[in-house]
Amino acid sequence: MTTFQILHIAVYIVLSCVPVAVAYTVRKRLTGLVGCGLVVVLSSVLMSGVVIVQWLGYDSYLETKIAPLDRNGDGSWSDDEIATWSEEDHKNMDSYIGDGGRNVFAAIIFPVFSLVYSFIVASIYWLVIYIRSRRLNA
Repeated sequence: MTTFQILHIAVYIVLSCVPVAVAYTVRKRLTGLVGCGLVVVLSSVLMSGVVIVQWLGYDSYLETKIAPLDRNGDGSWSDDEIATWSEEDHKNMDSYIGDGGRNVFAAIIFPVFSLVYSFIVASIYWLVIYIRSRRLNA
């Protein structure tokens, strides 16, 4: 595993804790459905924002790697240009061309996933706090 892959995994592990951290912070100020709703919205926006920024950053990185491959600047890659590419250039081109899944995941699937995940975690957090407060008051 490369350092980049380990860092990527670490970011997703931290993102999985965002709803709990936001719930803990919001719970100090707001309770009830308003607080729970705010936790769901804030945590899903934070989680989605990080993934979308990563996606845009990687797309920008690929653009900087792909732009120099068009040596004559005509907007297409001729056979002569392709013959001069290195193995890394071919890998970058494969990533650039085959990015449909990454775009769909970052722009559509992950925001929905983060909203559902945030709702589940916030609901469990609020339920645990409610049950704990009922036991302490009983």
